[in-house]
Amino acid sequence: MPKPANAGGYGKPPKKHQFKPGQSGNPKGRPKGARSFKTALSKELETKLEIKEAGKAKKVSKLEAVAKRLVTDALNGNAKALTELLRQLNLHFADISEGETSQQPASEEDHALLARFIERAIAEKEIKND
Repeated sequence: MPKPANAGGYGKPPKKHQFKPGQSGNPKGRPKGARSFKTALSKELETKLEIKEAGKAKKVSKLEAVAKRLVTDALNGNAKALTELLRQLNLHFADISEGETSQQPASEEDHALLARFIERAIAEKEIKND
């Protein structure tokens, strides 16, 4: 005996139970045009602001301004900024081969540079505390 044309089956509900054109299956779901936090943050970081660099006004994105501030703070002896800068450099500029980040041991020059930085930071802290 053949099935009627409007009879359903697996994955095909009967016509009277199917959603009508324009009707959502989740009417209280995410509204159209709603943005995710990632989209909102990306848009905000792309907006421009005016900064002064070497006495001249310059328009840069907020993301660029944050990067400039991080580098400046690291160069001025802020240990946390230096740590974050090195982490970001390793994350974004590390040589990637075959899907793995290359981990090279620190050279003697690297150790000497870090030791000088730490000595300088301690000396500056002692001067401020006096």
